[in-house]
Amino acid sequence: MLKKVTNEQDKKFNPEMLVIGRESRALTQKDLANRLGVNQGWLSRIESNLRPISDEIVEQFSNILGYPVEFFYQTDMIYGFGPSELFNRKRQDIPVKKLQTIHAQLNLRRMQLTRLLRDVDICEVNIPIFDLMDFDNNIENIAKTVRALWHIPPGPIANLSRIIEDNGGIIIPFDFGTPRIDAISLALPKLPPLFFININYPGDRMRFTLSHELAHIIMHQKDPNPNMEKEADRFSAEFLMPAKEIRPYLRNLSIQRLAELKIHWKVSMAALLKRAADLGEITERQYRFLWMKMSKLGYKTKEPLEIPKEVPTLFQEIIDVYRNELGYTAKELSKKLNLMEQETRQIYFNNNKLLKIIK
Repeated sequence: MLKKVTNEQDKKFNPEMLVIGRESRALTQKDLANRLGVNQGWLSRIESNLRPISDEIVEQFSNILGYPVEFFYQTDMIYGFGPSELFNRKRQDIPVKKLQTIHAQLNLRRMQLTRLLRDVDICEVNIPIFDLMDFDNNIENIAKTVRALWHIPPGPIANLSRIIEDNGGIIIPFDFGTPRIDAISLALPKLPPLFFININYPGDRMRFTLSHELAHIIMHQKDPNPNMEKEADRFSAEFLMPAKEIRPYLRNLSIQRLAELKIHWKVSMAALLKRAADLGEITERQYRFLWMKMSKLGYKTKEPLEIPKEVPTLFQEIIDVYRNELGYTAKELSKKLNLMEQETRQIYFNNNKLLKIIK
């Protein structure tokens, strides 16, 4: 099919990009109106596409928001978070303005990644999408099936990030600016599954969170439901700590034993303790006693023996293709991504930036 060639003069200002640009900079409509020296009603009509806009005004938007003029003419689809956010209580506790900022920033990062993937080949996606009904709602069997499909050997998973990337997922370390969000996963048309992971969390929590988001991608694209968070936790527990293999380790538990198991299984002491209780390897009384002891030691907020953070590599490899193999300069990549050069350098040209921020 032939594609219509569009001249620069044919491009139309996209008010949705103004909204996304404003929200990505954590500005309200009133904030931007004040900086422009106009009333909010005027700006509201611009964002609602109810009045024409001049090139001079677009230049002002560009100067204030720090995006090139071309940014406001993009026609990419704007997406919401997705099914996994419908029943997540943590999200509901976050101020609307903060969620709007995160939503806008993730949309922009996703748009940039879409452009980057046009000239880069990555492996095919091999992350299955299952219907819970096909497994009689047995979450543990789904986790076992995924481990089998991916040929994961028995015992602890050595590097969860590598396994997900080897099967086509893209993990993006991200600073959400709030401890209330562990991660957000996106499954969108014409893109591999995306996992935005909070860079400020310890290694054990990042692994469990990543497994939790993987569960949403696998189980909840077709069947979002109020039990999704609990189901994702059940998947993660079985995926990272298979019942058949971990049971012998969970007997005669003590604080010292939990710390030793943490190093071996690369999950938190709290997750191990809960797993022992859920599998009936300790009594409810033992569970409460050990949990209270961990709390008194301060382990509820910060556990000892940190698990090294896994370093995702696929996202950085995509960037490196442009920088090293295709020879893009920061200026050229900025034009491709519709970013200012300074911001492009900060995100994509700061050597090993992704490695630094998560170590």
